[in-house]
Amino acid sequence: ECLDWLDTQEPDSVLYVAFGSIAKLSQEEFEELALGLEASKVPFLLTVRPPQFVDEGDTTVLVKNSDFYKNFVERTKGRGLVVSWAPQREVLAHRALAGFVSHCGWNSVLESVSSGVPIICWPRIYEQGLNRKIMAERCRIGVEVSDGRSSDAFVKREEIAEAIARIFSDKARKARAR
Repeated sequence: ECLDWLDTQEPDSVLYVAFGSIAKLSQEEFEELALGLEASKVPFLLTVRPPQFVDEGDTTVLVKNSDFYKNFVERTKGRGLVVSWAPQREVLAHRALAGFVSHCGWNSVLESVSSGVPIICWPRIYEQGLNRKIMAERCRIGVEVSDGRSSDAFVKREEIAEAIARIFSDKARKARAR
């Protein structure tokens, strides 16, 4: 489904959003992400994973059952696609991809770099903060919205929209073309 949708998009136009298989966003974090995506006005492919086990405190269950989630999907229909899983390597290699919002897990970093897709770094757990540092500070092929040093650091919709704008700027596009 998502690859067919990507085939209908312009080259270098879509933002892919995925946080891996372990890290999850709270309801509030998801809402800020969604509002940042909406404000950016760019086409997006958003992965909201199903829970790996059923637990009343699982945020993925809460997110998908919320009125906010349902309204967001409806408001962005046509410009955005929300899926529960995507073949990440194929998505990142697709001609339509222009950027990737990632938790900066090592496999995601490698797949993004090998596909030439810049990362908006939003580390969540484990080594992801270090990976963010390498991508954003050392290699300068990532833009950060969170430094990953504090698990309670809250990223606001404006920060998300600003990071997206940086990835989609004419200057960034020209640099990728090189």
